[in-house]
Amino acid sequence: MSDLQIIAITRFAYPGSGGFQIEHDSVAERQAHLWAPDRLEARFRTLEHVCLRTLAAQTDPDFRVLVVTGDALPEPWRGRLEALCAALPQAELILHPPENQRYAMEAIVNDRIDPEGPPVMQFRQDDDDGVARSFVERARRIFGEVRPLWERHGRLAVDFSRGYVMRPTPEGPLVQAATRSHLGVAQALFLQPSIRRTAIHFPHHRVGALMPSVTIPDAPMWLRGVDGTNDSPMPGQLDRLVHATSEERVDLRDRFGLDLDALAASFAAA
Repeated sequence: MSDLQIIAITRFAYPGSGGFQIEHDSVAERQAHLWAPDRLEARFRTLEHVCLRTLAAQTDPDFRVLVVTGDALPEPWRGRLEALCAALPQAELILHPPENQRYAMEAIVNDRIDPEGPPVMQFRQDDDDGVARSFVERARRIFGEVRPLWERHGRLAVDFSRGYVMRPTPEGPLVQAATRSHLGVAQALFLQPSIRRTAIHFPHHRVGALMPSVTIPDAPMWLRGVDGTNDSPMPGQLDRLVHATSEERVDLRDRFGLDLDALAASFAAA
């Protein structure tokens, strides 16, 4: 048996209530917003070329990816999502009815955890975010180094604080190197398997106040996607982005596993 039960949670246009800063009065309004064709098309581009690509490139493949969307997601979007998930061996597509986000994730995640098994590592990854190829491997290794702290408290965060804010364009990625603690990307939560709360239950920006946290600032480990429509806005961020340098392009390719030509082509075809 593996020393950890590792689960990545990706919500793809899941129309449940709560969990977002932008709320709607009804499920129908939320679906109309999340499933608008232009929005879905943009989200599919980053899901394929950033989110799932960085997970597929992990140097440690011993983990699961739960891609959660609404059970009424229409075609052709459902078929496209099924195809993307089928191409990633670790991925499981979950079509879940709309309900409170936290209730939904609690049921989904805990159905896939052995409560008598080893510690659980969970991380959330939005459909326009990514992690370095070494993220799972390094998080597993660091947990082994600080495990006594987890054994004392029953929960622990390992937070990689360096990365790139990125906006893909047809001309190539616009980026800004940044250091941000508890951004929520490349943030691994280690929980006792009996704890039913998930990575979605713990607000990422408050994790340092909710459990012991180890910050690792040594190398870029996250990609935070921005396009001006994010649920969690970053004021002025788009104005600070510039075209990636040749060195940054190499980093995006080698460290994160991105195919920058395919990423640019997908946005050029929009």
